[in-house]
Amino acid sequence: MTRQRKWIIGYFTAFIIMIIMNYSAGSNVGDVADDHPTIIQPAGFAFAIWGLIYVLIFIWMIRIFISKKGQSDIVERLKYWPIINFILNGIWIVVFTQQWMIISTVVILALLYTLIKMHTVISAEPYHWYDRLPFSIYFGWVTIASIVNTFTVFSSYNIDSLLGMSELIWTIFAIIMAALIGIFLAWFFSDWLYPLVLIWTFFGIFMENGDISTGLNVSLAASSLILVMTAIVIIVRKIKAVNI
Repeated sequence: MTRQRKWIIGYFTAFIIMIIMNYSAGSNVGDVADDHPTIIQPAGFAFAIWGLIYVLIFIWMIRIFISKKGQSDIVERLKYWPIINFILNGIWIVVFTQQWMIISTVVILALLYTLIKMHTVISAEPYHWYDRLPFSIYFGWVTIASIVNTFTVFSSYNIDSLLGMSELIWTIFAIIMAALIGIFLAWFFSDWLYPLVLIWTFFGIFMENGDISTGLNVSLAASSLILVMTAIVIIVRKIKAVNI
């Protein structure tokens, strides 16, 4: 058995462990979030993206398992990172549902780091479009989830203002910063999908809390518009590059 094949088996094993941990505790995530509501928390339907992410990753693993080229290329570059990512994902579910909020924030930031690492590794060399597809969506969603988790920590400790600014002001600031991060990473990695995932979360925030503030709605709309334009420009650039 090749080293690449062993890594892939490790991916499947860690993925199954993650799914089991998610299934055993995942139903309680919504209850915990509802116990500590925040303005930046998206509506419940937005979290359905987790299902899409898991399905896409599972298909990705099957693809690299049956592809000799995938085994010798993308797996050799990623090595153990997917395993660490899947285990951290499962651990986050456990600590979050146990309401160990500070620990859950540390874990989700570690999860975000692994996604940054994997996305960078995949994008650093010529890659098949499907090698990056699942992780672009995953990366975009966890970017926002990390921010939401941080706000949940403050909510759990009944902190409704910080440095003289209310939760609403901090939420608007976080949305703007997330949009700027999305624009930067989209340009840096030439990834048009990442900013669209952020728009999905912004839509979820609007549907859940759009009646709270005009300022919130304006920041969500403006950020979404800029992210859409960024995605379109990147797509056009990619089409032109192919046609040259």
